[in-house]
Amino acid sequence: MPETSKAKQLLYPVGIESLFIAFMEGGKDSRDAIPTYDTEIYRMDNIVELGIAGNPTTVVKWASNKMFVNASKNSKFTLNLTHVALPQEVQDKMDGVTPVKGISFSNAKVNEYPMFALGFIAPLSDGSKVARWYPRVQKVPAEETFSTNTEESEVKDQAATYEATPLLYNDNTEVKFSEVREGADGITVEDFMKQVICDESEIATIFPDKP
Repeated sequence: MPETSKAKQLLYPVGIESLFIAFMEGGKDSRDAIPTYDTEIYRMDNIVELGIAGNPTTVVKWASNKMFVNASKNSKFTLNLTHVALPQEVQDKMDGVTPVKGISFSNAKVNEYPMFALGFIAPLSDGSKVARWYPRVQKVPAEETFSTNTEESEVKDQAATYEATPLLYNDNTEVKFSEVREGADGITVEDFMKQVICDESEIATIFPDKP
């Protein structure tokens, strides 16, 4: 009996693994070129949960008593991250601050937070994995709570909210990869997460066809 390709199997996510952060060089992208990112990509095994919510708008057009157009557009994703902790260095880069002697300031002026790419890896039920990059992300100021210790030891979850918006260069908001897709032979999520992929034109260079 021929083996069914993985692309046709009923595979489902069984968790979430590493979180990846890559900061955009210059802190902001442009309309003229694919953005570049710092060579250092932070990889952290600290995810408790990642909620992903779109912001779709729908356009419906009726003609000749029938639905002629039913189209949708998603302007951004809201990423709600529950995690154990983030390194102070990563937090400072997200805030766009350069502390002096360990001190930084916030003020009431208009402030545009730096852009960065956020990605993650998630395993599937057969051991294969999927991964994503959100190439243009900013932090959203969130509420903080500091509470007293109790007699019971507990590591409390931390929460952070980010917004993934379209790249100025090509309007891309999300880049997905799956090891079980046809054509992904020889490419792993580890290969995919070695760099931030923003545009289809980069694929042939990063993953050239084998002779």
